[in-house]
Parts: sequence; structure tokens; C-alpha cells
Amino acid sequence: MSLSREIYNELAAIVGSAHISDKPHILAGNRAKTPDYPMEYKSAEAIVRPGSVEELQAIVKLCNKYGIIFAPMVSGVMPTAFASRPNTIIIQLSRMNRIVEINEEDRYVVIEPGVRHVQLYPELRKRGFSYTAASVGPGGSVLANFTSTSGDHHTQHGNSRANRYLLGVEMILPDGEIIRTGSLQTGSGWFCPDGPGPGLRGIVKGYNGNHAQFGIITRIAIAIDPCKGPAEPEMSGISPHHTVRMNTPCSKVIIYKFKDIDHLRDAMIKTGEAEIGSTVIKYFYLPATLMMTDSANDFWKMWTDEHKAELTMPLIVHLATRSEEEMKYEETILHDIAAELGGVRIKREYEEWWENHMDFFMIVSRLQSVLRLGGGWAPIKLASDSVAHICEVGKNINNFIHDFTDTGKIFDAPEDYQIIPMEYGHFAHIELLIMWDRTDPNVMKGVGEFRAASRQTDIDNHFHAEMPVFLSPGSMQIGPLYSNFHIWLKQLKEAFDPNNVANPMM
Repeated sequence: MSLSREIYNELAAIVGSAHISDKPHILAGNRAKTPDYPMEYKSAEAIVRPGSVEELQAIVKLCNKYGIIFAPMVSGVMPTAFASRPNTIIIQLSRMNRIVEINEEDRYVVIEPGVRHVQLYPELRKRGFSYTAASVGPGGSVLANFTSTSGDHHTQHGNSRANRYLLGVEMILPDGEIIRTGSLQTGSGWFCPDGPGPGLRGIVKGYNGNHAQFGIITRIAIAIDPCKGPAEPEMSGISPHHTVRMNTPCSKVIIYKFKDIDHLRDAMIKTGEAEIGSTVIKYFYLPATLMMTDSANDFWKMWTDEHKAELTMPLIVHLATRSEEEMKYEETILHDIAAELGGVRIKREYEEWWENHMDFFMIVSRLQSVLRLGGGWAPIKLASDSVAHICEVGKNINNFIHDFTDTGKIFDAPEDYQIIPMEYGHFAHIELLIMWDRTDPNVMKGVGEFRAASRQTDIDNHFHAEMPVFLSPGSMQIGPLYSNFHIWLKQLKEAFDPNNVANPMM
């Protein structure tokens, strides 16, 4: 169905006629099928751009009144940010892009949904602070990363993932009611995520985020940390031919390669026990190669057996210290760990590349290079457990991936997964990145088969490897691995959203 003119005019009265559209070319630009997602998008009935909490609340109440489904979005990176069924409007939140408060004394910031990393990160760096910027690139919504999607990033070893830094939350429930969590709901400020009584962080975020199935988050506070590095990195050149360096003796990248995942696992654990390093990561060798080159032709020249051998099982460590003495201390410990476990220092040119692209550890502006080959790509698994468990998951990938790499269904890069320990190795995150030729219709079937094989392997081995997410068919399958969370999630959805208007993706 299309919106009646009466409903359209009511929405226009809320946001102003300049901030709503149902023009065909506008709707077409917001329903394109992404290469990495199998669902066929529907066309939204309209796109609405509220500029305040009051306007947003009025839109949600109107959707309940007329039974209209809403899907909120900022940058549109996630496939869940678009219309998945008829009778849906897209609520575009980019106008709500204010940094409401920067509290340097209590170390938190308050932001709206449209604030992006490229907006917040430089503002905090010049004040001597930083935060856990998710690895989505500078255009990603900070609020979405902290509340509604995964929020993993490459500096989790020395701190943690985004949901651990979430403080107060203001949220419009699916029926239009506004709630505030933690200390905020008592009028005490934004500093605490839970207040007297039950906490709501599991409803707001959980491990991954509910992708607006429980409402729309309008403002959050996140904790910030003092930054060890200089307020302004040393930058030169023009992207993609650019460098971003930390011009300080207290920043150094050291990379060792290991014989296998078992030795690399032990090195991860030992660096955590010693509490050294800002970043410790086993990184994907396929995206690394793409980021190190400036064209598809350059990629194929570099993608040799010798190159892959250097980066198949690397432990990339960024040491960020407060003094040169501390740097010597951490460097000595790292070399001792590597020597004990048979680590071999890789070519210096690779370490220099990482040191020349420190934006990778900040807001990952080089990430778009992953798209250079022009095919389809997708990250899968994305869950966390102990370092040992996650490394076992990584080892097991070789038991089923060759059926797909050897037949050309996905790109031949069987070791293309990353593992990032968190909080000095108390647990770890895994991400398997696959690429394929999206111009070949037969390949898409193979991609679906690979996803199914990966999930079934996790179920058979009781691996906590695929991230428990919002209500979806995948959640129904892996729910038993995670204490039947899908059953509870469905009951909560029915209680919070009786009219089923908040981005229902089932």
C-alpha cells in the first residue's frame, strides 16, 4: 500500500514539508539491494527526517495510530536499516546530529543518533580524550555502534567493546513512550547505566543490539578515556595515498607471525596476562592486502604465496605507552613471549605500513579499500567467548571452508578471519570475512550454502561463534546455544511492541 495523502500530510506537519518525501527517485535510492544480503528489499512508502526528540516521538505515535511500520537509519550501512515489508516508512535520523555535552571532568559525552565518528573523534582527540571507535569507518553513527549494532573495533585488547562504555540512554519505545535509563531517570545525570531497580542494558543493547525492534534511541552518554597519543596525529598526502602517523616514541607497531593458531593463541593470552599493548589482533590477510594496495591490479601483484605466508597467522601488536621507559618494558615482554612460542618477526615494510596508517586503529578510513575488488563481501560469525574457545572456532573453519574456496564459490582465502582479544584476554571476538563474484548467479547459491555450513558447524560443535542478534530466522537456529535467548526476545518484543510496528524483520 502507499500512504494516504492524509497520513502523508500529518507526517509533513510534524517535520515540515522539506523533510519528508515519497518521490519515486528518492524511494528508489533507499531500497537498493546490497550485494552481501539475500533479502529482497521492499520500497518504503516515504522517508521522514525528524530534527528533534519531540518530532520523532510524534512520528512513532502516528505509526501506532495507523499501523505503519518504521525503520530508523543514519548511514544505511546495515541491511536492517531499510524496508523489509510493505507499509513501512524510513525514519532518517541524520538531522539529529548534535554533540549535546562533553564532560571532561566526569569523562563522558552525550550525543544524538546522527553524530558520526568523523565528527566526534577529532573533537575529543584535540581535548586529549578518545573512545572505542567501532571499525566501520568515519561515516558510521557513533550512537548506532554503541546501542544498535555490534560495535567491535581493533583496540579492544587494551579496553573493551562499545557496549561496555554505554552509560545513560534516552529511548522512545515502540508505542511512543519516552524512557530514560540509569542515573538519568532519577535526574542525577548521565554517569551510570543502571539505577535503582532492574537494569535495561539488555533491552537497549544486549551483546549486539536489537536494530530498533524495541524502539528508537534518541540520546546516549558514552564513557571516554584519556588518550595516550598526541592530540593531533601527523598526517600527509591525500587518500588513498596518505599516511597518519603517531609522531612519538611511545607508539610502535610490532608484528610476529606464528606457526599455527595454537601458538598464536598462547601469545595472545600471555600478552593479556602481562597487560601490555593497546591493540593485539590476528588480522585478516585478504583485507590487509587490499588496504596495502591502491588498485585491483596492484592487489593481484601482491597476492602471492610469499605475501600470504607473511600475513596468514600474524599477531599485530600496537604498543601505546605513557613513557619511553614503559615502551622498553612492554617491548621486552613482547619479544620474550614471541621467542618462547616460536614467533618470527615479519618484514619491516609491513610494520611500517601499519605505523603509517594509524587511522586504522582510530576510525579506519582505509576500510573502504576492502571494496576495491568489486565483488560481494560479508563478515560472518562475529561472536565472542574465551580466547581459547574462539581460537578453536578459527581452527575449525578449515574443516569446511575448502569445499567452497576450492570450487570457486567464495574467494580462495581460507585463513581470512580475525580474532581480537578483549580486556587483556578475558574474552575474544571472531570475524570471518568472505568475498565472492556477485556477477555470477550460481555463486550466490554457494554463498548461502557456506553461511549454512558455518552455522551448522557451530551448532554441531556447540561453538559460541555466531553473534546472537535481533529476531530473525538465524536467531531461531542458534538460540539453543545461547540459553534460548530467542524465546525470551520474542516475548519481550510482544510486550514492548504489541502493534509490531518497530522494524519487525521476521
